Amino acid sequence: MIRVATGSDIPSIVEIENLSFDVPWSSRVFRSYADYPGFIVIESDGVILGYAVLVVIKRVAHLASIATHPKYRRMGVATALLEGCVILAKQNSYSLIRLEVREKNKNAREFYLSNGFEVTGSILNYYPDDNAIVMELDLGR
Repeated sequence: MIRVATGSDIPSIVEIENLSFDVPWSSRVFRSYADYPGFIVIESDGVILGYAVLVVIKRVAHLASIATHPKYRRMGVATALLEGCVILAKQNSYSLIRLEVREKNKNAREFYLSNGFEVTGSILNYYPDDNAIVMELDLGR
């Protein structure tokens, strides 16, 4: 089930974050998004399997973060979360979802490409140790 994340989900989300990223967001950042309609989780039997944060930047839906617990990867969790983000963006009349992904993260780039995103640019030194690839999904198609 996909739903809006609440404060009680933060410990599980932080665990997923810490297992997923070399430079994880803090629990404080996630707490600031609690109950925000673009902060969603997918859960099964009370277990948080993954989360996504979709925010609005300059009238564009922006996928700020998405992660799946390592135990549940390659099971469709991230795809379901991404589909949830697409639904949210369309419901709010956004015609585009944009994101940045590490240039070194080939698996993530392939995931986004397989879900209809296109590379639209790059940003040098976006991350402390890597460049970013900018990708967009046109929701008008």
